[in-house]
This record gives sequence, structure tokens and C-alpha cells, in this order.
Amino acid sequence: MNVTCGDCGVNEGDLHQPGCDMELCPFCGDQLLSCQCKYKKLGIDVSPGSWAYSHGLTDAQQKDWEKLLSDKGRVPFILYPLICAKCGALWPDMFMVPDREWKHYIQINMRDQIICRPCYDGIVALIGPMTQRQ
Repeated sequence: MNVTCGDCGVNEGDLHQPGCDMELCPFCGDQLLSCQCKYKKLGIDVSPGSWAYSHGLTDAQQKDWEKLLSDKGRVPFILYPLICAKCGALWPDMFMVPDREWKHYIQINMRDQIICRPCYDGIVALIGPMTQRQ
């Protein structure tokens, strides 16, 4: 089965195209486009009012960052399935509940996991309704 990145279109196992929203940072594991590693690793001040804060990297700094990425090893595209942590359902539909509700019903060590809606509803039924004081 040929799997491709939904953003840049590369095949599974290949490196993302430059600027792809789905590429992960090899230093922190977060989204490469939005992490702050390039500034930290290059020792660049990005505090409000600094040049980099409003302009980003210079061309020379960008080349230095690309070398750091290359030396560290960029993260290839691999599609990992989303799986419900309770029942194991593949690719469950996403849903949202208020943070307060999620924290009430989902135990602390599972709050960063994916839970499908049927499992979530089952947990809510087991625990019962939230009260005003909770």
C-alpha cells in the first residue's frame, strides 16, 4: 500500500518537503515549523523586540539550521495509526469535550491518549454525572 504525507505528498519512509506542516523536529519531537529549537540551537534571541522575533532567521542562519538538521538527521515520514487507548479501535473519529470534563473522567496518566467516543461515553456512564462542585 502506497502511503503519502497528506501535506507534502512524499512517500512513507521519505523525508518531508521543506516547509511541510507534518515534519517533526529531530531535537524535540514537536512540529518542526513551530518549535523553537532553531533559535535555541543557534543561540538566537527571539524575545519580543529582538530582530529575530519580528523577522525570523537570516539566510545564513537558515543555512546553519539546515546543517544542524542534516547532521542530527531529519525525521522521515512514517504514518502511525491513531488507536483508541481503551478498546484499540483504529482511526477513531475525533471529538472534543471541555478540559474540565476530560480531567474529571479520564485518569491522569491517560489524558494525553486517544479515547474513542464510545469508550469515553462508557467511562462517563461508569463514573456518573459531574456535580457543580467538581
